[in-house]
Amino acid sequence: MAKPSSHRPQGPGPLRSGRRGAEQAARAQYLLGLFAYHRDAPLVARSLAVSLEALNEELDALGIRRKAYRVARGTDAQMPLAAAIAGPSGPPVRRRPRSVPAAPPPPAAEAPPASSEEAMLRALLAEVGPRRTALGERLGTSGGALLARFRAAGLERELSLRERDLIRALWSKHRGSERKVAAELRTTPGALREIAIERGLVRELEAERDRLRREALRRRWPRERIEQVLHRRDELRELGILEGLDREVAVRAGVIWNSLRGKRDASELFAKKLQLTRGDALRLQKLLHLS
Repeated sequence: MAKPSSHRPQGPGPLRSGRRGAEQAARAQYLLGLFAYHRDAPLVARSLAVSLEALNEELDALGIRRKAYRVARGTDAQMPLAAAIAGPSGPPVRRRPRSVPAAPPPPAAEAPPASSEEAMLRALLAEVGPRRTALGERLGTSGGALLARFRAAGLERELSLRERDLIRALWSKHRGSERKVAAELRTTPGALREIAIERGLVRELEAERDRLRREALRRRWPRERIEQVLHRRDELRELGILEGLDREVAVRAGVIWNSLRGKRDASELFAKKLQLTRGDALRLQKLLHLS
């Protein structure tokens, strides 16, 4: 009797796996293309008719979340060049004899004239900038109705990009002070936080604040550390580190003052030991109630 063969036919598993990988790669490229076009995660989610959380979950599953947000924050100069897709070549090109004059190119199609609404909104955006309060006052609307009006005119993406750039610039100018940025935009800190969430800026702005905190805590003792406590109290308070720095300065400066107490030139020696000007030394004494 013939011995049965031990060879087993392979199932279609590897083929399905390869097809699934190709589909995932195509989906990843499609999502990256949307991020390159919209430059804003909420707009990408809206174009896909999904929530931002669902979009982030899909990006994590494909392993491209960081790349997608990096593409959204980049500029046109940083976009990768388009690569040709391999495929069957077309028919051979027939070259026209030199004796036959080339046909004149067809006239370029004229761009359709912009609607009066689009032109008006574009001019208003250029005049007052992407400041929602000012735009709402001029248009007599606010909130979702204001955004819907720009969306209907095809200017939603332009408003989004300009609003993000303005918030970034003001955040840098006021060194992470939410209160000052909101005041310049003529809105409230709470409304500013909602705009930052809507435009996908929360992590970026908080990262800038973390950098400012580290910078303040790296200041050297005594002069640099004391000067920021004296002259940048509002900034340090918004960064959440003023109380800790106040305690540190009070303890260390208090030890030096107690060692000089009773001396005739105690104030001058106090300023010299802390490398402060006479005026800053007096301000520090008043702040710490040293007498």
